[in-house]
Amino acid sequence: MSETYWGWSTKDDIRERGESGGFVSSLIESLVGSYDRVITIQKTGTVFEGRAIDVRDPSDVKMIQGALHSLCISMSAYIKKGKRTAIVLKPCDARAVIENMKRNHVLRDEVLLVGLNCGGTLPAVDTMKMIDVEFDIQPDEVLKEEISKGNLIFFTEDGEFSKSIDELEEKGYGRRESCRYCDFKIPSVCDIACGNWGTPAGKNITFVEVFTTRGQEALRHAVDEGFVSVKEPSEKLSEIRTKIDRSMRGLAKKWKAKVIGPVMEMSPEDRLDYIKDALSPCIGCYACRKACPICNCTSDCKCMQMDPDDDLPIPQYHAVRLLHLMESCIGCGNCTDVCPVDIPLARLHQLFSRTYEDRTGYRPGMSTDDTPPLSRGDYPEGY
Repeated sequence: MSETYWGWSTKDDIRERGESGGFVSSLIESLVGSYDRVITIQKTGTVFEGRAIDVRDPSDVKMIQGALHSLCISMSAYIKKGKRTAIVLKPCDARAVIENMKRNHVLRDEVLLVGLNCGGTLPAVDTMKMIDVEFDIQPDEVLKEEISKGNLIFFTEDGEFSKSIDELEEKGYGRRESCRYCDFKIPSVCDIACGNWGTPAGKNITFVEVFTTRGQEALRHAVDEGFVSVKEPSEKLSEIRTKIDRSMRGLAKKWKAKVIGPVMEMSPEDRLDYIKDALSPCIGCYACRKACPICNCTSDCKCMQMDPDDDLPIPQYHAVRLLHLMESCIGCGNCTDVCPVDIPLARLHQLFSRTYEDRTGYRPGMSTDDTPPLSRGDYPEGY
């Protein structure tokens, strides 16, 4: 199912303060008491700092934050089996939850997934450097940041500062690499997806798409209890939302060709050398595994039984992870973020995962009913 609305908070203070009319904030407020845990993001300092929080009381809604593009938290890790949980997620976080459902780490009937559209996230440290070098402003001056119409925009008390995100990325700034070639921008695997694409300018409204009966019930409850208001969106702006999504996916395709394409065009021997060289700085800290939202193995974890510093062409630790995640990597980029020696791990995993997808048609994190081909014994031709 798919139902679309424009939505906003009925509370003036939340609508004024919140992102895009405070719809998500008031939806979250309406869920407190109906779920054991209601999890979202709280800003803790500048717009580059934040943490995941449990909203335990309606008054806590004042502390929460909508989109923080420089905050890359693995939100799926906060879902605990046996607790009815409502949680706000980026598209990649939502795909991670779907993968964990397949592994019985999360029960579908226990969770309400509220997704946020995402044009990409920013590496916090590099972004703080960037705004100094490229915008001549300081991190603590930024009140809000936004990615809109191909521009990265920072808002301060002195006004609005904007530059083309393409130009910034050519200089090595801008979105995280994994976000550049991600083509899943509207989290359709969630119960509800929210964003500002397809909304009238200056109206402080959220575009809301409902995908499931569970999402429909949550929205109806929020409306009936007076937390939010909704109305049918205009056909014209709904079409604009679709065009924006299509444009973002087209840009992602270009970035995939730019980042992953050259490696795929190498000979098998050169490609192996590329992977070996990329992994050679590894110090065996296992941070990549700890940051991975998919790796929830227990004591029988196979990759942890391998030595990351053995003498094989590709250390067995990485070989096992590359093959294991080939059919489950959702491209969140967390592994690259935490690597202390800057190995482009997300790129390597996506090299395997995207190749697997091209060969089999299977994409992880899109449906709990979709079993990976190798797991069901359905091997691609020539495997």
